[in-house]
Amino acid sequence: MALAVLDLHQAIEFSQRDLSQGTYQEDEYDIIAELGRRRSMIDSEQQEFAAMCDRWDALYYPGSMGITASGGASHWAYHSSAKLPGRSHVSLNTPPIYVDIPASLQAQPPIENIVPLIDNDESRAMAAMTERLYMAWEREIDLNFIGHRACVVKGLYGRTAAKYWWDADKGFPVVDVIDQPRHLWMGWGQSDYRQLDWVAYSHLITPETALAEYGLVCVPQKNADGEDYPYLVPYGTFATWADARIAMWTFGHIEVTDYWYLQPKNGDMPTKFGRVPHDTWNAIIVGNRVVQNEMRSEYAGRIPYIPLFNSFIPGIPNGRPELYDIEQLIREKDERITSGSQLMHNIVNSQYWQLTGPDAPEAVPVGLRPKANQVVAPGAGNRIENISPWMPEFQLEQFLTRLDREMIDVSGLNDLLRGLAPAQVMSSSKAINALVANYETRMSMKRDLYYRWRRDVWEGVRDMWAEKDDGLSAILKGSGRLDIESPSLTPRDDMETAQIARTLVDGKLWSAIRGMDKVGVDDPEAEQNIIREEQQDAALNPAAVQVQAQLAAMLQQMGMNQQQMQGQAEAQGGGEVQPQGAQLADLRASMGAAGGVPGSGETPVPGQEVQPGNTPEGQAVGAGPLGAETGGPQPQGVAQTMIKGGEATNRILMQQQLGQQPPGA
Repeated sequence: MALAVLDLHQAIEFSQRDLSQGTYQEDEYDIIAELGRRRSMIDSEQQEFAAMCDRWDALYYPGSMGITASGGASHWAYHSSAKLPGRSHVSLNTPPIYVDIPASLQAQPPIENIVPLIDNDESRAMAAMTERLYMAWEREIDLNFIGHRACVVKGLYGRTAAKYWWDADKGFPVVDVIDQPRHLWMGWGQSDYRQLDWVAYSHLITPETALAEYGLVCVPQKNADGEDYPYLVPYGTFATWADARIAMWTFGHIEVTDYWYLQPKNGDMPTKFGRVPHDTWNAIIVGNRVVQNEMRSEYAGRIPYIPLFNSFIPGIPNGRPELYDIEQLIREKDERITSGSQLMHNIVNSQYWQLTGPDAPEAVPVGLRPKANQVVAPGAGNRIENISPWMPEFQLEQFLTRLDREMIDVSGLNDLLRGLAPAQVMSSSKAINALVANYETRMSMKRDLYYRWRRDVWEGVRDMWAEKDDGLSAILKGSGRLDIESPSLTPRDDMETAQIARTLVDGKLWSAIRGMDKVGVDDPEAEQNIIREEQQDAALNPAAVQVQAQLAAMLQQMGMNQQQMQGQAEAQGGGEVQPQGAQLADLRASMGAAGGVPGSGETPVPGQEVQPGNTPEGQAVGAGPLGAETGGPQPQGVAQTMIKGGEATNRILMQQQLGQQPPGA
């Protein structure tokens, strides 16, 4: 018995019949009838798109086998060459590379950052917290893998879509990709195909699943033509499971439709022309039953399906599939290689002979054909000669090379990306970067559409998350926008990006956080905290710890001097103390007079860092002399620490007044 399908058309017929008999709810019928009217408006386009999807499926994964003994997977097994014995049939099953390679390159994880909308400390802190939340959510649902799947589907069919919803068990939103866009009905609200009015996704289930998931029992019913079709009734209409099992019919499938649409919000109608706010509604239709029809406030008037197109085509709501312009070239290669192989087969497999001589008969005697290890008698004066077949000379290889060139022009996939680059190209980093850069230009539009899709998905998820979780609402709402940049595709690009970021950070044109963002650091603030901890570890960075200790001592001494001056001013009866900026200026001047060189970047530490020869009468000042004075002036050893450019340099200086003789002279 053939499996019958209870689709939307049959569901409308059954529900209309039951409504007239008074056994069906009118509001349920209105939902099914409304969906039927909307789908009928775009039915022709949807059927054409479904036929194209079947075409791309046959190329991407050939499901047909040749009938001949040497047959195999073939994407044109319907041809006579695949069915007739003795015929050559070649199927180049290479179309998947023109889908998988672009999808892999486009799905490289991008550089993502949450950029604050306002430039202040509070906004930057909120953006940093939102970025940590986004990165954790992205890894939890494996968004990069979902994005890779989306790139494969859109590259194969030209379009796909993502659906996001709230997972109550996990406590956060989840996202999935529609891998069969032929079953996705999208009703566009404008002729520019940028806004969705409604979306319906359909799939088939078995009667067993209908009972397990929705509590509906499938029984046979006859339609207007007298044919048996599945019909769903509630499980509660049966007294026992035995009664339901007897009536249950398992020969068929039931269409399930996830229908999303918009309705105006309840309230007063506007008295003037203006925008009318809408709510998001969701109806789940299982066969001839509407099992759910409720408002979903967490979506805030949005349709939770985010479409993604493979390329931008003005005026057409379908992206261009990767195989759209490749199919005819692949078919041409298949036919030419098949014809060439058949020609060679005919020449090699066939041998032609002729009987020549003055007495050669017109009819060749039976058994005169030469055979291996046997002797034939052609007759007196006759001989058997071989006839060399005519082999036409044509440039088959050059023609196939021309087809390969055209396929590169159409797809942009050069020999390097297909794994066919020669050794001299693979050994040259410049050649590799040039070939990859050429393809990056070709796929820039596709990658921009993909990044915008990721941004739209996050915006929908963010708003729903804020609506569902009050604790995170303050962080998610108004925290910033998701900024996405293209990643580098070669290791050399990574090094160049890192070098540019380092140069701009050292030149004070970028902040360290911005530089970390450019090189792909997920959480720059957390990375800075780790760096601070490492810089304070004397075992890992002794020089950095020494600089911090010297600066801490200097700042502590400056604080003590300020307290002493404050005490002197109070003792003198209300004398004013110079502000901190003036004190630092005076300190700088005094340090310059004591031996510091203004503008040189050298910062002498009070009590330790003094240039030799600038102290009064050559007396040593510093951390303390290494030798003690005995009698007259003695050479002094001074330990000095110089902090320059954030690094500490230690040195020992010996001082002596000019005109004095060293000891023992």
